Amino acid sequence: MKKNSEFENILDECLERLAKGEGVEQCLQSYPEQAAQLEPLLRTAQVVRKASAILPRSEFKARARYEFRSAIQTATKRRLPLFGLRPRRVMAVMIVSILLLAGGGTAAAASNSMPDSPLYPVKLATEQVQLTLTPSDMGKARLCAMLADRRVAEIIYMASKGNAQQVDVVAQRLDKRLALLARLVSVEKLEVPAVESVPGAPTEELAPPAPSEKARGRGGAVVEGNDRAKLRMTVAHYAANHPAALRAGLRGAPESAKPALRRAIDVSETGYERALAALD
Repeated sequence: MKKNSEFENILDECLERLAKGEGVEQCLQSYPEQAAQLEPLLRTAQVVRKASAILPRSEFKARARYEFRSAIQTATKRRLPLFGLRPRRVMAVMIVSILLLAGGGTAAAASNSMPDSPLYPVKLATEQVQLTLTPSDMGKARLCAMLADRRVAEIIYMASKGNAQQVDVVAQRLDKRLALLARLVSVEKLEVPAVESVPGAPTEELAPPAPSEKARGRGGAVVEGNDRAKLRMTVAHYAANHPAALRAGLRGAPESAKPALRRAIDVSETGYERALAALD
């Protein structure tokens, strides 16, 4: 409880410092031992603050802090680590970073934003926090599949606008998500022992932890097998539909964007082949 309470106070202090104009790096330097956990939360809060001119009411800030403390207390009672919270409580933690310094409408609007929108950085930062806070490898893999679907829609949109540069940038993000999905579900990663975190290493580059004792049991194995089967169906669906949708986009895209769109098609085909192979 003491450790969770300490992190809560540190996060609260850092959010206040951001509100006063300090940078994320200054906060991380003050708390190097908590930097890996703090950074995704603080960067999301910083992006939202820059993207929104909405000032939260005092009662909203109090509510956000209450939700965060409730999440900590629940995790403590169940002996769960902060970043192993139940999915319903993950949002309580995200409220602090995303909504404390802005308004609820900002995050909602950002979720549908495209790369040419001022809110798009909020969308990406929120996704990264969500990925960081998702406790299981299979949960992260499912989220990667969902994010890949978003990236394809963004590629088609930017191609229709003739923005070849953004098509290439988003295609790189698509490739990263599909590569991470493949690593998370690979048999090799599921069988090796857990690897300790390296301070300062990007969250999504860390090797997935070993399966829990529950997952290694007979019941856990059945659940995990069902989850893998469902995920494979989803990935197979996307593997067929995403390249097809990107090819369909070629018909209406300006000539200047077509080479980039063809590169994106290659990225999607290669990425999904890799993901499906890892799921087999």
